[in-house]
Amino acid sequence: MNSSASEQLAAARQALFDGGDFLGFTLRHPLDSGPGREYILADGTAVQLWQTGILYICPAHSRLSGASLLISSGIHGNETAPMEICNTLVNDILSGDLGVNGRLLFVIGNPPAVNLQKRFCDENLNRLFEGKHRRAAPGDSSEGLRAQQIEYFTGRFFSPAGEVRLHYDLHTAIRASRYEKFAVYPYLHGRPHSLQQLRFLQSCDIEAVLLSNRPGTTYSYYTSRTFDAHSFTVELGKVQAFGDNDMGDFRGIIAGLKNVIAAGPVAGDPKQPLVLKVFKVVEEVIKKTDRFRLTFAEDVPNFTEFPPGTVLATDTDFSYTVKAPGECIVFPNAHVQNGHRAVLMVSPADIAQPG
Repeated sequence: MNSSASEQLAAARQALFDGGDFLGFTLRHPLDSGPGREYILADGTAVQLWQTGILYICPAHSRLSGASLLISSGIHGNETAPMEICNTLVNDILSGDLGVNGRLLFVIGNPPAVNLQKRFCDENLNRLFEGKHRRAAPGDSSEGLRAQQIEYFTGRFFSPAGEVRLHYDLHTAIRASRYEKFAVYPYLHGRPHSLQQLRFLQSCDIEAVLLSNRPGTTYSYYTSRTFDAHSFTVELGKVQAFGDNDMGDFRGIIAGLKNVIAAGPVAGDPKQPLVLKVFKVVEEVIKKTDRFRLTFAEDVPNFTEFPPGTVLATDTDFSYTVKAPGECIVFPNAHVQNGHRAVLMVSPADIAQPG
């Protein structure tokens, strides 16, 4: 970084983050960052801190690409690598090393949970979108209030009509996976899956994609359903503490996001075959009572296949038995709240005929 870039980065950080960086400032002000702050970069790009953990970036009008890109992280407070990725991207933008050619929003979802080094404080934030937070009494949980806040600023960001809308919600998984990096494609209500987006994810080293088969309450489903965004939950490996992430493991997704930020939507190479693995949902297994159990060990990786006839989950008056060859587990977690999904059963699918 040359001296002028270093000076711009320092000036931007001072104006926006009291001399620190986006992530550090967010964690020092987990509930309220105070009045909005703004800094104009040398090339005319406006950077505005809308609220704690919510940073809006808009290039000079003449450089707009017509795409709006939302990159979110920290929806679960213990998933640190995505937040570090976003912090790196913000630093590169503020220094001028990474140009911006479209409207951009960074969201760090759950700062109080990050400070506690926990997945959430009161309840899973990624089960409270698409208006579910409105079904609880006001103040029932910090996550309910945060979901409402995130939805408000997301709507503000995606309000311009006639633009391409993109949302990559970055996560890391509780356990290891046979496909270390994979994406969840929200249910599209009859809209076609985007081969362009799948090629882009493949170029980011994403190895598999899971096609959802029903409406949900995740952040990516909310932006897909409400704003017709190309939205994905992107799993980038296993949960690690701050300082334990090898950023070299994320070269593909960092390079891909930089390309989108600098140049707009990226299609990937159409000459390259689509080789990422595609799965469809067979069944969501719901934990009904405190007696719910998974019959396999907690270190069994995502996408592990079990033979037909294997009992994988039991509850008071229920058990789940594998029905057909090829069924695999994804996101198994017996410790979720009652009424929540404890494991997702999936099987291989064809993207052209997802089923």
